Amino acid sequence: MIRTSAPVALLWLFVAHSVSALEVGDLPPCPKAAQACIALDLWLPEGDSPTSWLASQLNTANDRLAASGAGVQVAAIHYLSADLRDISSVTKRNRLGSLGQQTPLRWFVVDHLADNADPHQDRRGVTWRNGKTFWVIEATIALPWVLAHELGHVLGLPHSTESASIMNKTKRLAMLTPWRLGFTANEQPVMRKTLSGLLKAGRLLQLAR
Repeated sequence: MIRTSAPVALLWLFVAHSVSALEVGDLPPCPKAAQACIALDLWLPEGDSPTSWLASQLNTANDRLAASGAGVQVAAIHYLSADLRDISSVTKRNRLGSLGQQTPLRWFVVDHLADNADPHQDRRGVTWRNGKTFWVIEATIALPWVLAHELGHVLGLPHSTESASIMNKTKRLAMLTPWRLGFTANEQPVMRKTLSGLLKAGRLLQLAR
């Protein structure tokens, strides 16, 4: 039998409660300067609340999206069942799409995301489409700029060959690390036009502020 002192027991209860009690208000909001605030439905592995990782993803995305006048903010938080922590097949990617609705945009965070063509290869993130619906899937190994990159796909951008673009996946000089990359002057008009169309069509939801 393990005996725990009262202060330690209380601390354990506080930590356990904090881990499982992530709320929308714990995560960064849209910047005040954002002209359009895109609502996100966040889906996490059950019981997991990687707050600092989530905040880093959101802050980086909002920083990069600022050039196009957009921002993102989590509007609701849901939890995935244990069998959807590991997304290792197209079938499982599509299963995620059966959860929730197209709007707000669904952001699924999973423990592991396998490559579509090679299941032995890990992926950090993907914008997955099934017919007219789409959603973002991101593994917890993703670096801070991955959500921004995937939101670029949501807003109509393909992979880029521009050296300064966050949509460029090729290896570059250290002076052009992803920390310094953003959406270029060529990409921003495409993003604004796509965002306007998706909002008008009801395929993205803008939060009222």
